[in-house]
Amino acid sequence: MSSGVRDIQMIGPTTEPSKDKRRTEFDIHGVLGIRLVDPTSADVAAVTKQLGPLQRLLLREPDVTLRFVQHLPPPRLRHLGLKQEGCTDEAFFVLDERANGAMARIPFDLVGKPCEIDCERGRGSVPLLMPILSLTALAKGFVAVHASAFVHHGTGILMAGWAGSGKTTALLGFASKGAEFIGEEWVLLSGDGQMMCGLPRKIELSPSHLETVPDVRRAIKRQRRWAFEGLRHLARMQGILGEKINGAFPASVLQRAISAVQRRVLPKVSPQAIFGSRVDSLIAKPEKVFLLISHDDSCVEVRPTPPIEMARRIAHMAQYEQNRFIEHYLAFKFAFPAVKNAFLEESPAYQYELLSRALMAKETYTVWHPHPVNFSVLYEKIKPFCESTRNVRKEALCALA
Repeated sequence: MSSGVRDIQMIGPTTEPSKDKRRTEFDIHGVLGIRLVDPTSADVAAVTKQLGPLQRLLLREPDVTLRFVQHLPPPRLRHLGLKQEGCTDEAFFVLDERANGAMARIPFDLVGKPCEIDCERGRGSVPLLMPILSLTALAKGFVAVHASAFVHHGTGILMAGWAGSGKTTALLGFASKGAEFIGEEWVLLSGDGQMMCGLPRKIELSPSHLETVPDVRRAIKRQRRWAFEGLRHLARMQGILGEKINGAFPASVLQRAISAVQRRVLPKVSPQAIFGSRVDSLIAKPEKVFLLISHDDSCVEVRPTPPIEMARRIAHMAQYEQNRFIEHYLAFKFAFPAVKNAFLEESPAYQYELLSRALMAKETYTVWHPHPVNFSVLYEKIKPFCESTRNVRKEALCALA
């Protein structure tokens, strides 16, 4: 990819490599390798929370190195905005205001290539890790899709959608019908369409999952269920009391507060808690691709969708999910106007190109449904489109060999 602007590395690592440093490595199905250098147990736990327990010794150089240092940033940092980003003459820093003030030095000009990120040790967070991994995977020919993935009766199924679109409900429901878990929320799809692979990280539940998918209730500890039920009854009482409580406190404010507490009460659960032993390779060949969209109607409708249209929609959705990362990249360019990441700026077109090829020979469908949706209704509508006799998992594993 050509560029009239310099593609240069801003600064090298702030600490020298050392064989004595503690190392922890993660291997995402041979596609991405991540190395942590000198992390605390909290740092390892933070990365494991995002990737799942995929710690493996890398037999190759890592794609992303996370080097944990005692303190960031250096003195005399120049701030951009309300201390969300900062820079020196040679480096750019991102502050994750949502996670204990965690800070990282990120070489935005190198994202997509092997790169090294400096993080503050012991903060329990790595800012922008998942967007960086998504772009690194893209450079290697894989698109990160916001989707659930599973194998049902030998058929590899990818269910994409926006947050709250029902893809997790579909995943949990298919689990009750014997499906094998592949991934949730972040699924890599190869550009040739032969493989999808996921992460064994915990599944985030919502109140509607407990109400619509019975098997999920059994995976939650009784005390958690009781707390959730108590909050739900409180919400119903609030609805009966009317628009205002004590004549002053807005009911809508209380409802939002109750909903927020409900989400905190519901834990994230491991895939094994839902799927049991049906969490194996986390790899399959996708045969069917569904895009889930909620609507203000009581019906569930499934329509065949041209693969090229599906590619466009998923590409735009993936691009939208990168918005926060792109905002930081633009701040980086403000700090260093002579520096550019050509791959990053051309990534939307490359992403669409890969998706177009990957979905070309797939069966693709759009599903419109009410929200929240009863899984039994959703399952009965989708089931006729999921039939296949091909053993997709074996084909995908052969493709990796």
